[in-house]
Formats: sequence, structure tokens, C-alpha cells
Amino acid sequence: MTTEEEWWIGSYAKDIHHHLRLKERSRFIFRGQSPQLHLRKNMIEWMDMVCQKMEFCTTVQHLAVYLLDIFMDNHTIHNDHLHMVIIGCLTAAVKLEERDSLIPKNSDFNILLENKYKLIEFVHVEIYVLNFFNWDILYPTAAHFAEYYALYALHQSDSLSDKPLPNYELIKIYIRKYIDYFLEVSIIDPIFNNFYPSVVAASCIASTRICLSITPSWSEQLLNVTCYKYLQLKPCIEILMKALDLDLSSGCSSPECYPSRASQCSVTSGNSSPVSTNCIVIT
Repeated sequence: MTTEEEWWIGSYAKDIHHHLRLKERSRFIFRGQSPQLHLRKNMIEWMDMVCQKMEFCTTVQHLAVYLLDIFMDNHTIHNDHLHMVIIGCLTAAVKLEERDSLIPKNSDFNILLENKYKLIEFVHVEIYVLNFFNWDILYPTAAHFAEYYALYALHQSDSLSDKPLPNYELIKIYIRKYIDYFLEVSIIDPIFNNFYPSVVAASCIASTRICLSITPSWSEQLLNVTCYKYLQLKPCIEILMKALDLDLSSGCSSPECYPSRASQCSVTSGNSSPVSTNCIVIT
């Protein structure tokens, strides 16, 4: 299930998708009972910084967040060791998801922690994490499903506010930006652990189409590919759209705010309303 293989564009994509949908049902139940749950947002932000610095793919981060959530949910961890646990989860995830040439050394991680630990300690933490999962961390995440669903996020027959698509290739660029944004939202808030990853991924696609005023919001093609009806996704979509509304109302303009970066004139009106179609321009 490595990113390098890009299963979502292969001839066995449908079969692999079916297998992943079965596999996601065996995920651990997230109970939100970690004593450090209030520190989770800061931990995820620190992990995001590491992933950007190491140039890890999105699936690495999503898998590492899942491992971290479940591991913390079942352990009491001293606050001083939280960064080491994050590294342990990242190390396990990156070895599964990235090419061998992109897997960093433990010494690289130690630099981020100001060389506070012996290198063997990184090995011990990684093994401890893997032992907890019985060495089976082949769990699909929203990022895995999103890559497959994104292939069908836009079709030539779609409309923009019930009018013909003005620039198909340009809209595809915005679609990718919004999908990335909503995927980022989905790992920041632990509430998304209450949904199957495939539901979160499909909801990211639907939310993207809503934001860009693409009609219909959920096409027949997407229904056939994901096997989800819009009503099944609606609870998750509403949470994603509320997060977007909060970002826009707070005037978020940092590079991390994908919608703001994609369109500086993004505005909301009404109930979680879409971004103005006037924003679909090249500047």
C-alpha cells in the first residue's frame, strides 16, 4: 500500500478499493480517553512540521496520526516522551508508505529533538508501537481513499453553478487544493475518527465540489465509485464545512490555509455556503 505503487491508477484499483473498504472495518475503536488528548492539536501540528521538513507524503502523516491516536488512547504517556512517541509512529508509517530512499535515519529525527536521545531509544519506541499493533499497521486512511476518489472528483459533464465548466484544467487545480485542505482538517480534529476513512475521503470530495459550486454536488459517477449516497456523507460534510467557515471567518491567510491560498477572495454566505465562483481565476 505504498504511495510509490499508486494502486489507485492501476488495473486492479476496484479490487484493491474493495479490499481496503473491508480492512477499514477492522480498525481499532477510538475512545478519546487519552490523558493527553488536550495536547493532541499541538502534537499533530508538530508532526505536520516534521512531515513537511522530511517531505513525507500525505499518506504517511495520516497513517502516523491514526497510529498515534490509537496508541495514546491505550497508554498513559509521560509528557516528556510525547515527541518520541510521535517519531515512533512516523517511523513505522514512513517505512510502510515511502520509498526506501526517502526513509530518514534515526539520527535525522534526533536532530529535531536536539539530540536528546540515544539512537537505540528510537528503535525501542518503534518496536513498542509495532508490538501494540501486533506488527499489523496496514490500515487504510482517508488519504489512501482520497487519491482514488480524486480521480473522479470532476467530470467534463459537470457544471459550474449549473453552467458549463469555463476552464476544466484550472478547476482541477482548485479541486486538488481543496481536497488537500479538507484532508488536513480531518486529522486535526479527532472527531473524524468516528467515521470510516472512506467516508471522510468521500466527504472531502463532496465538500470540495460544494465549495467550488460544482453541480451536482455528488454525481452518479462518484456514487458508483465510492458506493456512498450523499445523505450517508452529510454528517461528515457538515463538520468539514464548519471547519472551513471557521477558517474563513477568522481571516486565516497563512500558507497552511489551502482555500485562502487557492483563492484570496474566498467568502461565505448563508449556511456553510460555497466559495464564490468569482474566485476561480488565475492571477
